[in-house]
Amino acid sequence: MKALKAFAKTPVGMKILLILGMALVLLIILILFLGGMFIGALSQSGDASFTRGGQISAVGLASIPAEFLEYYHEAEEKYGVPWNVLAAVHRVETVFSTNMSESSAGAIGAMQFMPCTWVGWGHPTCKGLGKGDISESELKDPAVIAQYGGYGTDGDGDGIPDPWNTHDAIISAAKYLAANGAASGNIEKALFQYNNSQQYVDEVLAFANDYVEGGTQVVSAEGSVWPSPQATIVTSGFKIRWGKQHAGVDIAAPGDSTGLGIVAFMPGTVTFSGVRGGYGNCIMIDHGGGLVTLYGHMQSPSPLSVGEQVEAGQLIGKIGNTGSSQGAHLHFEIRINDSPVDPLPYLMAFGPTIQDGDIQEP
Repeated sequence: MKALKAFAKTPVGMKILLILGMALVLLIILILFLGGMFIGALSQSGDASFTRGGQISAVGLASIPAEFLEYYHEAEEKYGVPWNVLAAVHRVETVFSTNMSESSAGAIGAMQFMPCTWVGWGHPTCKGLGKGDISESELKDPAVIAQYGGYGTDGDGDGIPDPWNTHDAIISAAKYLAANGAASGNIEKALFQYNNSQQYVDEVLAFANDYVEGGTQVVSAEGSVWPSPQATIVTSGFKIRWGKQHAGVDIAAPGDSTGLGIVAFMPGTVTFSGVRGGYGNCIMIDHGGGLVTLYGHMQSPSPLSVGEQVEAGQLIGKIGNTGSSQGAHLHFEIRINDSPVDPLPYLMAFGPTIQDGDIQEP
């Protein structure tokens, strides 16, 4: 040890120590640099399962009222929030402004803002959840909103920031989401701030993906396709249920949301399209060789007609809650020579989540 100390005091020893010290500093800088790149890549990647904007899909065209599309795109251009996210929030909150009643928590208008978020939390009555004691005249007064730091915005240029005006509400929602990180890619974080629920976040993102081309990832296995790309939880299997055979599997919609896309399991020919007893709105497709698939409880009748040819993964309808149904889901059947068989062996390659304790995986 004494010899090492003595060597360190020599000119050669001091040079070696200097070189080693510089190498250590460079190593630390390199580690910090690479770590920063890794963290930066993560932060820029945003939400891996989410598709930002893009061309509207067939589901979007069929689901979104055309008059609102220009508002979403205007808001995206102004605040950088993907238009499909705004459309999905609008769908989840008020079904495109068709149900603007005040929520149990006190949220109001087309995009269900809490009054304190709209007018500003600086308002003297704002506390708790944010309902406050704010008059309608204050809610619509741009000077009051500016005074208290709210997000209410006059989107249509009439001088009145009105939460019940859909144009104003969409622009305001974009402003709020952008302020909470959506414009920089933190979509999930921003949506969680909008409504403090992971279920809400998942539901909005499912709709947002459905509304753009390529957003709904159709997974194919051996020529077949999972029939509900944004719903993957099997809640009830092929079994005796309530005293009779449940002839298929039930695939639940996230957040009990109607309107998510249903696609054809395999190529084939439509043999039935309409209302069919307890199945509600239903479509049946003949795939040849005696194999037929059935899709029940759809939100509305399929746009396809008997005799039409379909491709695997083609949109054939939307998840609903029609017929003998309790909650939004797809009832999916496979029939061979007109006899129902358990669909699960045909679906396991897609890796569904199974939440039925009676199901024994094949």
